[in-house]
Amino acid sequence: MKEENIISLIERTFVFPDRGDLLTGPGDDCAVLRTYNGSMVVTTDEQVEGTHFLPGSSPVDIACRLMRVNLSDLAGMGYVRPVSCVAGAGLVKGTPPEFIKEFIIQLKKEADRFGITIAGGNLAAARENHFYMTVWGEAMAAPILRTGTCEGDLLVNTGPLGEAKAALEILMRKDSAEMKKYESLTEFFWRPEPHIAEGRIIAENNIASAMLDNSDGFFKSAKILAEKSGLCAVIDAKSIKPSPALSAWCRESSTAGNIRNAVAYAIDGGEDYGLVFSMRPQKAELLKKLLPQAQIAGVFEKGHGVKLVNFDGGIEGFEHF
Repeated sequence: MKEENIISLIERTFVFPDRGDLLTGPGDDCAVLRTYNGSMVVTTDEQVEGTHFLPGSSPVDIACRLMRVNLSDLAGMGYVRPVSCVAGAGLVKGTPPEFIKEFIIQLKKEADRFGITIAGGNLAAARENHFYMTVWGEAMAAPILRTGTCEGDLLVNTGPLGEAKAALEILMRKDSAEMKKYESLTEFFWRPEPHIAEGRIIAENNIASAMLDNSDGFFKSAKILAEKSGLCAVIDAKSIKPSPALSAWCRESSTAGNIRNAVAYAIDGGEDYGLVFSMRPQKAELLKKLLPQAQIAGVFEKGHGVKLVNFDGGIEGFEHF
């Protein structure tokens, strides 16, 4: 089954209409639970050897990525204050003690950096190393969901695009000279910056109609927002501005038989971990003032799916499976 089919099955199955303590369930970046004093936001994510990282990867890098991809989900809900987490690992027999020590020490450093605690977790034997986390935070404003986009809303992105996809290709080739030259790309892959501050600004100023974190790539994120509100997302490729590092790598690594297009990477790549959201056009000036780095890259109109304009070539969209 494709990922979207599995998610659809989950959303249809886990519906609890009589439970007033579950405010938002499957289908969004996080679950939202009613508490005595307000609401709690909860999410979970993992890093699996062979899927999210290659054998031989640094435990420091893995710990950084594990923490940050989870916190990115909280940012996708708007103004959420990260509070605590539990973490677990499945470890292959014979995993070096130094690997385990370095992972634990770095995970503590990451928790300190983002001001959260690690409350516990679990260990198990496994056929490949994998690490997982459940993190929760306090909703400081009404959570921004994936639903709520209106016809005429603008499509916006806050972070770099396509860099993680390029970095993964660089890491898989294991060319030390290339990795050193494009260290900024590989660092972005291992240490994505959760847009917690941006989420707070967006929520406090009521900028977004709907929002999610960009773990699935810009194309698929736009598609999710469109489908959740029964609209069509129109992406204008001319509005996509790839980073200088991504543009340079695409240009220098292209061959006669494999031309790399930086705009295609930006639209199609996954695991960028910025924020993608819709907003009313009248909020554009406020957005420019508060988040000048944000890119307005399209609009929502009647229809369904995603329409890509001013672009020659095909886009498949990021798939986890």
